Amino acid sequence: MSQEAARKLPRWSLLALLTIFAFSGFWATGLWTLRDALSFGTASAMLDGGASAWLMPMMADSPITEAGPLAGWLTAVIIAFGRLTGLMGDIAAVRFAACLLFALTTAALWYGTWHLARRPEAQPIAFAFGGEASPRDYSRVVADVAVLLFVATFGILTRQHEALPDTTLLTMAALSFYGLTLGIRRPVPGAFTAGLAAGLAVVSSTLFASCWLLVLALITIQCLKAFSHHRPKRLLITIAGALAGFLPWPLLAFAVDPAQAAVWFGEWLPAQLAHFSLAGSDTYLWFARNALWYLCPIWPFAIWGLYVWRHQIRQTHILLPAAALMAGIPAVVFSSFQAYDTVFLAFLPMLSVTAAFGLVTVRRGYENVLDWFSLTIFTLGLLVLWAYWFAWLTSFAPKMAESLQMLAPGSAPVFDSGLVLACLVSLVWFVFVGWRLTHRPVVAWRGPWLAAAGITAFSASLVGLYHTALDVNRSYEPVVKAVARNLEAKGMQPGDVVCGTGMNHGLQAVFKHYADLDVLVRARPDECRFTIDRSRSGALLPDSFRRPHTDEAFTVIQNR
Repeated sequence: MSQEAARKLPRWSLLALLTIFAFSGFWATGLWTLRDALSFGTASAMLDGGASAWLMPMMADSPITEAGPLAGWLTAVIIAFGRLTGLMGDIAAVRFAACLLFALTTAALWYGTWHLARRPEAQPIAFAFGGEASPRDYSRVVADVAVLLFVATFGILTRQHEALPDTTLLTMAALSFYGLTLGIRRPVPGAFTAGLAAGLAVVSSTLFASCWLLVLALITIQCLKAFSHHRPKRLLITIAGALAGFLPWPLLAFAVDPAQAAVWFGEWLPAQLAHFSLAGSDTYLWFARNALWYLCPIWPFAIWGLYVWRHQIRQTHILLPAAALMAGIPAVVFSSFQAYDTVFLAFLPMLSVTAAFGLVTVRRGYENVLDWFSLTIFTLGLLVLWAYWFAWLTSFAPKMAESLQMLAPGSAPVFDSGLVLACLVSLVWFVFVGWRLTHRPVVAWRGPWLAAAGITAFSASLVGLYHTALDVNRSYEPVVKAVARNLEAKGMQPGDVVCGTGMNHGLQAVFKHYADLDVLVRARPDECRFTIDRSRSGALLPDSFRRPHTDEAFTVIQNR
């Protein structure tokens, strides 16, 4: 790589891009997914309860055992800070928690890649007459490319703006990678960090995710020649770090309330052990159908990286992420109770690193493919967003406006800061398009930069222009308030018990948030005066309420 190709990407521009990407979800004023609602509900329950609620979170009458409470702790602390200072509302606090997780993830990924790229075997071949990139410049540009490719991955948009256990697991995967790379030069802190990330994965996600992160770290330490010095010591420190990350949580829980802890962890353990089973065929079909777009555009460069470095596959900068990817295959096989894309999320840091080392070796003609792919896809995407928005505003294209009204009845475009952001990022994007069309830059980061800038512009414009429509289409607020009004019309009094059938923790959270209604899912019908039945049916029964364009209906039943 030449000095010109490794020219420094300005730090302010990289930070600005990451900041806009992270904060583009702030215009969401509602809870758009049940995952989001569960995260918010868990944090709210912690703030409303005592110490036991923080260690053993409950939703009404049922324990939240799907994942550990770490994401809830972070969200609850930020919500409390927002309430104390008045700087942000509760929903904004949830978004800010996701921003902090994103910052930690990208920082761990950047520094981990930088540690690998600094190694002598990773450096580019020296030119006969000089002019090659210095080790510092080369390692910096590879780290920049890894982060930009990570941001540019399509699948990131499905989770990154939510403070979820899945998002926290992604952070732990990046932190584990950073610990492994740090351990090459500093064995004790590196091994402990990798183990700590695996241990914290229990507290933030699932026991299964923690186990394969720990196995990933142990296999990597065992296989890599770079870890041969004091290898047994490294392995023991990694295991000690994992225990240090996990054990304080149950120990504190049993110290605070032994009786409740015995019940709570008695339900938590079987729920976690259920993850250790083979996935069904539907899971593998989902992987087969969605892998290409979910991991786009980094998977071709990751494959190329493994191919072009195949003769040096035992070199640390290639073998470390490759071994981690191979060790993660059991996570795909045994992913029966994981969300389908959770496994992909945890793979993204390692995949981004492999893709970065692949991209810097691609010939210039093939490297341009990423440039033109980004320019084409995101320019067309932005033009479609703005065309629909103008149709929504002026009705100049009736069918386009009608389609939006069908998806979000009663919604209308608003002129607020979201519109200003959409205008600015779209303008900047088209400046980038003009720059690329009129110049032939040789910098290695240009393709990843355009891909990351394009997905950031699209994401920010989508939320900025359509956040009111998304609130109507995705939020449960209208249907929950309609159910609450129906309950009041039927004579519900304070103290009446309301049951729920077909409910999950996310739905319990939205009823609590929007209607201050505790819906019990474990009570018997004869103990409840009212029952809210959630069903999926084409027919709308009396006293039933439904969100726009869904088959999900909520029916109020009076038991006595």
